[in-house]
Amino acid sequence: MVKAVEKVKPEKIVRSEKKKIVGVYLAAGSSRRMGTAKQSLELAEGIRLGGIALLKALGCAAFEQVVVVVREGDTLTWLPEEARQELESGRCRIVVCPEASLGMAHSLRTGIQAADGLKADGAMVMLADQPFIEEAMLDGLIDAYEAGVEYDYVASGDKGIPKPPVILGSRMWSAIASLEGDAGARALFHLPAFRGQIIEAADLAFMDIDTAKQYEEAKTIYRP
Repeated sequence: MVKAVEKVKPEKIVRSEKKKIVGVYLAAGSSRRMGTAKQSLELAEGIRLGGIALLKALGCAAFEQVVVVVREGDTLTWLPEEARQELESGRCRIVVCPEASLGMAHSLRTGIQAADGLKADGAMVMLADQPFIEEAMLDGLIDAYEAGVEYDYVASGDKGIPKPPVILGSRMWSAIASLEGDAGARALFHLPAFRGQIIEAADLAFMDIDTAKQYEEAKTIYRP
C-alpha cells in the first residue's frame, strides 16, 4: 500500500530576517477642509471613516502593536468595537499629539517616538482618511521591507510618487524628528543616505477624504 504524502504549501516569500514593525496610524488631522471631524463621518451605516483603515492595520498579523496618534480632546467615538478590544489587550494604544495643530510632521514625529519606545525596527505609517487601502497592500510592503536587508523605507507608489502607507526604518527616525509643519517623510526619500523601494498600487487606494465632495464620492464607492 502506498502511504499518502501530505502536501505542504510553501511560504509566500523567504525573508532574510525578521524585523519588528509597528503600525503608526495618524488620526490627528484638523479636518479644516471638511469643516467637521472627518474620522466620525459614516461611509455606511455604523461604519465611520476613521475606523476603516484602522481595522485593516489591526488585521495585519505582522504588527506587534498599532499606535493611534490623535489630537487633544478627541472623544474617540469613531473607534470601532474591534479596536476597543485591542486597546484592552494592549496591542493597540492611543497616543495624543499636543502639537497636532502645527501640521502633520508633528503627528508623524509623535508616532515615530512611540515606535522607538517600543523598540521597533520599522514603522508603517498609515492615514485615517484612506478607507480604500487593502490588507494585501500592507502585506506586500512588509514582505518587501523584510526582504530588503538594507532598506530604510518601502513606500506605496502612485505613478512613481511615494505615498502612505509607507514603512520607515529606524535609521530615518532622527531625520523625521527635524521635520516641521505639514512636511512628510517623502522629502527624505531622495536623500542619498537612505535606500528603499516604491511599490505601485491601485489609484483608488490613495483616495483620501478631505472635502465634502470627496466624502460624497467615497460613499458611492465604499462597500462594507
